[in-house]
Amino acid sequence: METRLRHISDVAVASGLPQAMHHPIRPEWFQGKHEAQLGKLVGITQFGVNILTLDPGAASALRHWHECEDEFVYVLTGKLTLIDENGEHDLIAGSFAGFPAGQPNAHHLANKSSEPASFITVGTRKVGMETIHYPDDFAEPQTVMRDANGNRLNQIRP
Repeated sequence: METRLRHISDVAVASGLPQAMHHPIRPEWFQGKHEAQLGKLVGITQFGVNILTLDPGAASALRHWHECEDEFVYVLTGKLTLIDENGEHDLIAGSFAGFPAGQPNAHHLANKSSEPASFITVGTRKVGMETIHYPDDFAEPQTVMRDANGNRLNQIRP
């Protein structure tokens, strides 16, 4: 049995969109997105745990919802705007929100403030096929595949 301990200084931070993504939609939204994947470094495969920082003007993702994956966000610093099917909602440090699997409440976070904002996101990493809906950007739902370690095997098609 192994104790899996790490420190935030051990974590690589990826900025912008993944290099493997071809023909991205709205790439300008993600230039100020910085993501550190914590869960993978301690061997977590059934759900993801990430810290994201959004610079002013950046967004977390395209607005979306998952058929089989839960998502949870907790704001650490700054002010973010949650944009979902019910409009815009201000989130400040200490605010949190959940998006249960199968509920068609397309959502994303945007930083409309003048300062960077950080949050933790936790989400299911369903092995096999998952369907994601992007009502603002795709007419049809998108299918992604994950391996046994929770890694995405394909990208959303444009």
